[in-house]
Amino acid sequence: MGYIGYGEAIGLACAFIWALNGLIMRHYVATFPPALLNALRCGAAGLLAWLLMPFQPPLATFLQVTSFEWVLLVTSVLLAVGVGDTLYMVALREIGVARALAISGTFPLPTLFFEWLLLDKGFAQTFVIGCVLVVAGVALLSSREQAGRPRDVSSPAQAVPSRRRLSATLGLATALGASVSWGLGTLMTTRAIAQLTAVQANSVRLPLVAAFLLLALRATGYSPRGRVGSRPLLILALSGIIGMGVGSFLFLEALREIGAAKTTTLSSASPVFGLFLAMAVFGEKADLRTVAGILLCIVGIWLVL
Repeated sequence: MGYIGYGEAIGLACAFIWALNGLIMRHYVATFPPALLNALRCGAAGLLAWLLMPFQPPLATFLQVTSFEWVLLVTSVLLAVGVGDTLYMVALREIGVARALAISGTFPLPTLFFEWLLLDKGFAQTFVIGCVLVVAGVALLSSREQAGRPRDVSSPAQAVPSRRRLSATLGLATALGASVSWGLGTLMTTRAIAQLTAVQANSVRLPLVAAFLLLALRATGYSPRGRVGSRPLLILALSGIIGMGVGSFLFLEALREIGAAKTTTLSSASPVFGLFLAMAVFGEKADLRTVAGILLCIVGIWLVL
Protein backbone atom coordinates (compact mmCIF):
# COMPACT_ATOMS: atom_id res chain seq x y z
CA MET A 1 0.00 0.00 0.00
CA GLY A 2 1.43 3.37 -1.02
CA TYR A 3 4.22 1.88 -3.18
CA ILE A 4 4.53 3.06 -6.77
CA GLY A 5 6.19 0.45 -8.96
CA TYR A 6 6.55 0.24 -12.74
CA GLY A 7 3.01 -1.04 -13.28
CA GLU A 8 1.46 1.58 -11.02
CA ALA A 9 3.48 4.36 -12.67
CA ILE A 10 2.36 3.48 -16.19
CA GLY A 11 -1.23 3.06 -14.96
CA LEU A 12 -1.16 6.65 -13.70
CA ALA A 13 0.60 7.76 -16.91
CA CYS A 14 -2.28 6.19 -18.83
CA ALA A 15 -4.73 8.27 -16.78
CA PHE A 16 -2.82 11.44 -17.70
CA ILE A 17 -2.75 10.54 -21.41
CA TRP A 18 -6.50 9.89 -21.42
CA ALA A 19 -7.10 13.23 -19.69
CA LEU A 20 -5.04 15.03 -22.34
CA ASN A 21 -6.93 13.18 -25.05
CA GLY A 22 -10.23 14.27 -23.51
CA LEU A 23 -9.26 17.92 -23.94
CA ILE A 24 -8.46 17.30 -27.60
CA MET A 25 -11.75 15.47 -28.20
CA ARG A 26 -14.10 17.80 -26.32
CA HIS A 27 -15.11 19.87 -29.37
CA TYR A 28 -15.67 16.99 -31.82
CA VAL A 29 -17.92 14.73 -29.73
CA ALA A 30 -21.01 16.77 -30.65
CA THR A 31 -19.93 17.30 -34.27
CA PHE A 32 -19.48 13.79 -35.65
CA PRO A 33 -21.13 10.39 -35.02
CA PRO A 34 -19.45 8.57 -32.11
CA ALA A 35 -18.77 5.46 -34.20
CA LEU A 36 -16.98 7.56 -36.83
CA LEU A 37 -14.83 9.29 -34.21
CA ASN A 38 -13.86 5.97 -32.69
CA ALA A 39 -13.13 4.40 -36.10
CA LEU A 40 -10.82 7.26 -37.14
CA ARG A 41 -8.99 7.23 -33.81
CA CYS A 42 -8.55 3.45 -33.82
CA GLY A 43 -7.39 3.52 -37.44
CA ALA A 44 -4.68 6.09 -36.71
CA ALA A 45 -3.53 4.23 -33.59
CA GLY A 46 -3.56 0.91 -35.46
CA LEU A 47 -1.32 2.42 -38.15
CA LEU A 48 1.10 3.53 -35.44
CA ALA A 49 1.15 -0.01 -34.03
CA TRP A 50 1.96 -1.47 -37.46
CA LEU A 51 4.79 1.04 -37.95
CA LEU A 52 6.28 -0.20 -34.67
CA MET A 53 5.97 -3.90 -35.55
CA PRO A 54 9.52 -4.21 -37.03
CA PHE A 55 10.86 -3.38 -33.55
CA GLN A 56 8.79 -6.12 -31.89
CA PRO A 57 9.43 -9.87 -31.46
CA PRO A 58 9.10 -11.87 -34.71
CA LEU A 59 5.69 -12.63 -36.21
CA ALA A 60 6.14 -16.25 -35.17
CA THR A 61 5.07 -15.04 -31.72
CA PHE A 62 1.48 -14.90 -33.01
CA LEU A 63 1.59 -18.70 -33.52
CA GLN A 64 1.96 -19.12 -29.76
CA VAL A 65 -1.44 -17.50 -29.15
CA THR A 66 -4.03 -20.17 -28.45
CA SER A 67 -7.43 -20.28 -30.14
CA PHE A 68 -9.09 -19.36 -26.85
CA GLU A 69 -6.79 -16.33 -26.44
CA TRP A 70 -7.61 -15.18 -29.99
CA VAL A 71 -11.32 -15.40 -29.20
CA LEU A 72 -10.76 -13.41 -26.00
CA LEU A 73 -8.64 -10.80 -27.82
CA VAL A 74 -11.21 -10.21 -30.55
CA THR A 75 -14.20 -10.26 -28.20
CA SER A 76 -12.54 -8.04 -25.60
CA VAL A 77 -11.59 -5.29 -28.03
CA LEU A 78 -14.99 -5.28 -29.73
CA LEU A 79 -16.62 -5.10 -26.31
CA ALA A 80 -14.34 -2.57 -24.59
CA VAL A 81 -13.40 -0.29 -27.47
CA GLY A 82 -15.97 -0.94 -30.17
CA VAL A 83 -19.00 -1.02 -27.86
CA GLY A 84 -17.78 0.63 -24.62
CA ASP A 85 -16.07 3.68 -26.12
CA THR A 86 -18.91 4.27 -28.59
CA LEU A 87 -21.53 4.05 -25.84
CA TYR A 88 -19.47 6.54 -23.81
CA MET A 89 -19.45 9.02 -26.69
CA VAL A 90 -23.23 8.67 -27.02
CA ALA A 91 -23.53 9.37 -23.29
CA LEU A 92 -21.33 12.47 -23.68
CA ARG A 93 -23.72 13.79 -26.31
CA GLU A 94 -26.91 12.96 -24.40
CA ILE A 95 -26.10 13.95 -20.79
CA GLY A 96 -22.85 15.92 -21.07
CA VAL A 97 -19.29 15.31 -19.96
CA ALA A 98 -19.99 15.62 -16.24
CA ARG A 99 -22.69 13.01 -15.77
CA ALA A 100 -21.30 10.66 -18.44
CA LEU A 101 -17.89 10.73 -16.77
CA ALA A 102 -19.36 10.19 -13.31
CA ILE A 103 -21.43 7.16 -14.34
CA SER A 104 -19.01 5.47 -16.74
CA GLY A 105 -16.15 6.23 -14.35
CA THR A 106 -17.48 3.49 -12.06
CA PHE A 107 -15.90 0.85 -14.32
CA PRO A 108 -13.36 -0.28 -11.68
CA LEU A 109 -16.33 -1.67 -9.72
CA PRO A 110 -17.62 -3.92 -12.57
CA THR A 111 -14.02 -5.05 -13.04
CA LEU A 112 -13.82 -6.05 -9.36
CA PHE A 113 -17.18 -7.79 -9.63
CA PHE A 114 -16.26 -9.79 -12.74
CA GLU A 115 -12.89 -10.81 -11.26
CA TRP A 116 -14.71 -12.06 -8.16
CA LEU A 117 -17.50 -13.74 -10.15
CA LEU A 118 -15.49 -15.34 -12.98
CA LEU A 119 -12.07 -15.84 -11.39
CA ASP A 120 -13.12 -16.24 -7.75
CA LYS A 121 -10.49 -13.66 -6.84
CA GLY A 122 -10.56 -11.99 -3.43
CA PHE A 123 -9.37 -8.48 -2.61
CA ALA A 124 -8.02 -6.81 0.52
CA GLN A 125 -10.47 -4.54 2.31
CA THR A 126 -8.21 -1.50 1.82
CA PHE A 127 -8.08 -2.22 -1.93
CA VAL A 128 -11.88 -2.26 -2.24
CA ILE A 129 -12.18 0.90 -0.13
CA GLY A 130 -9.60 2.59 -2.37
CA CYS A 131 -11.58 1.68 -5.51
CA VAL A 132 -14.78 3.08 -4.01
CA LEU A 133 -13.01 6.31 -2.95
CA VAL A 134 -11.61 6.84 -6.46
CA VAL A 135 -15.05 6.30 -8.00
CA ALA A 136 -16.59 8.69 -5.45
CA GLY A 137 -13.91 11.29 -6.17
CA VAL A 138 -14.54 11.06 -9.93
CA ALA A 139 -18.29 11.44 -9.34
CA LEU A 140 -17.71 14.49 -7.14
CA LEU A 141 -15.43 16.14 -9.69
CA SER A 142 -17.98 15.46 -12.41
CA SER A 143 -20.89 16.82 -10.34
CA ARG A 144 -18.83 19.99 -9.85
CA GLU A 145 -18.81 20.55 -13.62
CA GLN A 146 -22.53 19.83 -13.94
CA ALA A 147 -23.41 22.17 -11.06
CA GLY A 148 -21.50 25.01 -12.62
CA ARG A 149 -23.11 24.67 -16.03
CA PRO A 150 -26.06 26.96 -16.79
CA ARG A 151 -29.20 25.35 -18.11
CA ASP A 152 -29.52 25.67 -21.85
CA VAL A 153 -33.21 26.34 -22.44
CA SER A 154 -32.64 26.69 -26.16
CA SER A 155 -31.73 23.02 -26.48
CA PRO A 156 -34.61 20.86 -27.74
CA ALA A 157 -33.74 18.26 -25.12
CA GLN A 158 -34.15 20.95 -22.44
CA ALA A 159 -37.16 22.68 -23.95
CA VAL A 160 -39.37 19.57 -24.35
CA PRO A 161 -39.77 17.55 -21.11
CA SER A 162 -40.45 14.23 -22.88
CA ARG A 163 -37.38 14.58 -25.09
CA ARG A 164 -35.32 15.62 -22.09
CA ARG A 165 -36.40 12.51 -20.19
CA LEU A 166 -35.66 10.30 -23.20
CA SER A 167 -32.23 11.88 -23.60
CA ALA A 168 -31.45 11.44 -19.90
CA THR A 169 -32.57 7.79 -19.98
CA LEU A 170 -30.50 7.06 -23.07
CA GLY A 171 -27.48 8.83 -21.58
CA LEU A 172 -27.79 6.90 -18.31
CA ALA A 173 -28.16 3.56 -20.09
CA THR A 174 -25.22 4.13 -22.44
CA ALA A 175 -22.93 5.40 -19.66
CA LEU A 176 -23.73 2.33 -17.54
CA GLY A 177 -23.27 0.14 -20.60
CA ALA A 178 -19.85 1.69 -21.18
CA SER A 179 -18.87 1.01 -17.56
CA VAL A 180 -19.87 -2.67 -17.73
CA SER A 181 -18.31 -3.11 -21.20
CA TRP A 182 -15.00 -1.64 -20.06
CA GLY A 183 -14.97 -3.74 -16.90
CA LEU A 184 -15.63 -7.09 -18.61
CA GLY A 185 -13.53 -6.22 -21.67
CA THR A 186 -10.55 -5.31 -19.49
CA LEU A 187 -10.73 -8.61 -17.64
CA MET A 188 -10.83 -10.55 -20.92
CA THR A 189 -7.93 -8.54 -22.33
CA THR A 190 -5.74 -9.44 -19.35
CA ARG A 191 -5.91 -13.11 -20.29
CA ALA A 192 -5.82 -12.50 -24.05
CA ILE A 193 -2.44 -10.70 -24.17
CA ALA A 194 -0.47 -13.35 -22.27
CA GLN A 195 1.61 -14.24 -25.36
CA LEU A 196 1.80 -10.80 -27.03
CA THR A 197 3.45 -7.45 -26.41
CA ALA A 198 1.23 -4.39 -26.08
CA VAL A 199 2.20 -3.21 -29.59
CA GLN A 200 1.47 -6.63 -31.10
CA ALA A 201 -1.90 -6.76 -29.38
CA ASN A 202 -2.79 -3.26 -30.61
CA SER A 203 -1.74 -4.12 -34.17
CA VAL A 204 -4.61 -6.62 -34.16
CA ARG A 205 -7.09 -4.98 -31.79
CA LEU A 206 -7.29 -1.43 -33.14
CA PRO A 207 -7.59 -2.07 -36.92
CA LEU A 208 -10.22 -4.69 -36.08
CA VAL A 209 -12.31 -2.14 -34.16
CA ALA A 210 -11.88 0.49 -36.90
CA ALA A 211 -13.12 -1.99 -39.53
CA PHE A 212 -16.02 -3.10 -37.32
CA LEU A 213 -17.21 0.46 -36.71
CA LEU A 214 -16.87 1.51 -40.36
CA LEU A 215 -18.90 -1.53 -41.42
CA ALA A 216 -21.51 -0.63 -38.81
CA LEU A 217 -21.68 2.91 -40.19
CA ARG A 218 -21.95 1.57 -43.71
CA ALA A 219 -24.83 -0.66 -42.65
CA THR A 220 -26.72 2.39 -41.38
CA GLY A 221 -26.23 4.16 -44.71
CA TYR A 222 -23.81 6.77 -43.35
CA SER A 223 -20.81 7.60 -45.52
CA PRO A 224 -17.94 9.61 -43.98
CA ARG A 225 -16.63 10.59 -47.42
CA GLY A 226 -16.45 14.36 -47.72
CA ARG A 227 -17.88 14.95 -44.24
CA VAL A 228 -14.63 15.28 -42.32
CA GLY A 229 -12.38 18.20 -43.26
CA SER A 230 -8.60 17.93 -43.35
CA ARG A 231 -8.10 19.83 -40.07
CA PRO A 232 -10.58 17.75 -38.02
CA LEU A 233 -9.16 14.60 -39.61
CA LEU A 234 -5.64 15.57 -38.55
CA ILE A 235 -6.77 16.40 -35.00
CA LEU A 236 -8.76 13.17 -34.69
CA ALA A 237 -5.76 11.20 -35.96
CA LEU A 238 -3.60 12.91 -33.35
CA SER A 239 -6.21 12.07 -30.72
CA GLY A 240 -6.13 8.45 -31.83
CA ILE A 241 -2.34 8.26 -31.68
CA ILE A 242 -2.27 9.85 -28.21
CA GLY A 243 -5.34 8.28 -26.62
CA MET A 244 -5.71 4.94 -28.41
CA GLY A 245 -2.05 4.47 -29.38
CA VAL A 246 0.07 5.66 -26.46
CA GLY A 247 -2.74 5.44 -23.89
CA SER A 248 -3.78 1.92 -24.93
CA PHE A 249 -0.15 0.78 -24.94
CA LEU A 250 0.31 2.01 -21.36
CA PHE A 251 -3.01 0.44 -20.33
CA LEU A 252 -2.04 -2.98 -21.71
CA GLU A 253 1.39 -2.78 -20.11
CA ALA A 254 -0.21 -1.94 -16.77
CA LEU A 255 -2.64 -4.85 -17.17
CA ARG A 256 0.27 -7.21 -17.65
CA GLU A 257 2.13 -5.85 -14.62
CA ILE A 258 -0.54 -5.23 -11.97
CA GLY A 259 -3.77 -6.85 -13.16
CA ALA A 260 -7.19 -5.63 -14.24
CA ALA A 261 -8.65 -4.27 -10.99
CA LYS A 262 -5.69 -2.11 -10.02
CA THR A 263 -5.14 -0.88 -13.60
CA THR A 264 -8.75 0.20 -14.06
CA THR A 265 -8.77 1.98 -10.71
CA LEU A 266 -5.59 3.96 -11.42
CA SER A 267 -6.55 4.81 -15.00
CA SER A 268 -10.04 5.93 -13.91
CA ALA A 269 -8.39 8.80 -12.03
CA SER A 270 -7.93 10.63 -15.34
CA PRO A 271 -10.49 13.35 -14.35
CA VAL A 272 -8.03 14.53 -11.68
CA PHE A 273 -5.37 15.10 -14.34
CA GLY A 274 -8.02 16.50 -16.67
CA LEU A 275 -9.01 19.08 -14.08
CA PHE A 276 -5.42 20.17 -13.53
CA LEU A 277 -4.94 20.46 -17.30
CA ALA A 278 -8.16 22.47 -17.61
CA MET A 279 -7.01 24.79 -14.82
CA ALA A 280 -3.64 25.26 -16.53
CA VAL A 281 -4.92 25.61 -20.11
CA PHE A 282 -8.36 27.18 -19.69
CA GLY A 283 -7.90 28.92 -16.35
CA GLU A 284 -10.64 26.98 -14.55
CA LYS A 285 -10.98 27.64 -10.81
CA ALA A 286 -11.02 25.06 -8.02
CA ASP A 287 -13.85 25.18 -5.46
CA LEU A 288 -14.49 23.14 -2.32
CA ARG A 289 -16.14 20.32 -4.25
CA THR A 290 -13.12 20.13 -6.54
CA VAL A 291 -10.70 19.91 -3.61
CA ALA A 292 -12.83 17.21 -1.95
CA GLY A 293 -13.00 15.17 -5.17
CA ILE A 294 -9.24 15.39 -5.69
CA LEU A 295 -8.55 14.38 -2.09
CA LEU A 296 -10.87 11.36 -2.38
CA CYS A 297 -9.10 10.26 -5.55
CA ILE A 298 -5.64 10.71 -4.05
CA VAL A 299 -6.51 8.78 -0.88
CA GLY A 300 -8.18 6.06 -2.95
CA ILE A 301 -5.16 5.73 -5.23
CA TRP A 302 -2.85 5.55 -2.21
CA LEU A 303 -4.94 2.70 -0.75
CA VAL A 304 -4.96 0.85 -4.08
CA LEU A 305 -1.19 1.17 -4.44
